Amino acid sequence: MPSTDQLPDRIADMFHGRTVFITGGSGFLGKILVEKLLRRCVGVKTIYLLIRDKKGKSPHERMSDIFDNMLFDLLKEQQPNAIKKCKPICGDVTQNDLGISPEDRKILQNEVDFIYHSAASTRFDSTVKVAAKMNTRGTKYMLDLAHECKKLKVFVHVSTAYAYPHEKILYEKTYPPPADPSEVLATIDFDREDDSDEPFHLGLLGDCPNTYTFTKALAEGLVVEEMNRLPAIIVRPSIVCPTWREPLSGWCNNLQGPMGLFVGAGKGIIRSMYMQGDSYADFIPADIVINGMILSTWYLLNCDKNQRIFNITASSEYNLSWEELIEAGKDVIRNHIPFNGVVWYPDGSIKKSKLIHNICFYLFQIIPAIFIDALLMVLGYKPISLYQIQRRIQKGGEMFEYYTTKAWNFDNKELRKITKSLNEKEKKIYKLDGEGLEIKDYLKGCIMGVRRNNLKETDDMLPAARRNMKIMWVLDVFCKSMFVMAILYYTYRWILQPLFKI
Repeated sequence: MPSTDQLPDRIADMFHGRTVFITGGSGFLGKILVEKLLRRCVGVKTIYLLIRDKKGKSPHERMSDIFDNMLFDLLKEQQPNAIKKCKPICGDVTQNDLGISPEDRKILQNEVDFIYHSAASTRFDSTVKVAAKMNTRGTKYMLDLAHECKKLKVFVHVSTAYAYPHEKILYEKTYPPPADPSEVLATIDFDREDDSDEPFHLGLLGDCPNTYTFTKALAEGLVVEEMNRLPAIIVRPSIVCPTWREPLSGWCNNLQGPMGLFVGAGKGIIRSMYMQGDSYADFIPADIVINGMILSTWYLLNCDKNQRIFNITASSEYNLSWEELIEAGKDVIRNHIPFNGVVWYPDGSIKKSKLIHNICFYLFQIIPAIFIDALLMVLGYKPISLYQIQRRIQKGGEMFEYYTTKAWNFDNKELRKITKSLNEKEKKIYKLDGEGLEIKDYLKGCIMGVRRNNLKETDDMLPAARRNMKIMWVLDVFCKSMFVMAILYYTYRWILQPLFKI
């Protein structure tokens, strides 16, 4: 019996001498996908990245910035010349026909074997027009391009497990979109510079909680319509969190989702959260999502050409309630890896009553924020605008309430079937399951990664952060003791004394 190292890597072989085109390559998942393909699928010929001009930087300059990130340090160490395989294609999914020049379009038509379409707007508060321009119309233009690619083997569309939020159990199958995608696109005047929504457009949402969910469901509908003519698949990740193992632990390039919550609570800014603590958080590490995207590509070509939908979710493997997740995060931040610049001791809690949450929010977040900003101004310091930060937290919390006060189940039997077709080497390189994931160890990696990559808090600042956390704990205990004493005193003075005429 051959050793694991001697077994073939059929997934890497699939990309040997092939060309890949990726949208969203500058985003969270896109960067990790590029890194994985370059490091593990060393035979890949070329990776084209759709990149637009942004903040005065050209696509070539922005691509250089992408590879300056610590995410690519291991790749640079192992394969210093691998990055040369990546080439930018100037374009933008929000522009007509992706904004790609005729010359670049011809290159893609003649060379591309695999397309990974992960570019999307994940904002919940975008107008229908803005969200549809990127999420829905952008997908239509990508499908048009896919039809033109002469060598195309697989088109992978990255959707979301929350595209159909009214399905209590989401199966790996197609669902009817909330409206006809083509009709919606036809009703929107994308040429108008004004991005405000007409009342008719707002009425399109129906029961969808936000424009993100609505436009992602429409995009799925467009992909499903083309499945008979294109080798297209849809992958639906749930809540994507920082990397677990590859290429490094705890990497993410934004503070959206749970990590933003941990940072806000860990710095003492968030004191109250409204959610159903016993509903579970279906989170999935980003490296598992990328493995699922790559393996589903291989599975379509080599095992089952009929299965086109894959839910990349935790399912029942490592479900945690929101309450369990937040308590584990608080323990890590308090006792192991605190943040620097903490405003107060991290001791927020979940409220299942909206009324109690609102009371606590104003008492322990808004009022202290106003007091601190005013105190800094009186002392001649520049205010840190804590009040405005709290208002943004309030708005963000209201948008996420729909997801944190409900529970969904995601069936991922088809995704798990893929593992049965892999050899032991492939299972290790393209890990799909959560075996070995210890939540506190994972969160330690996430918090450390956020400190280093997002907050720029270096490791030599950690001892000071731990000392400050101890001081904050003493102050927190003292203030709570004074608060309790004040309540007891005034209860005695204003209620008991008059009542019993003491």
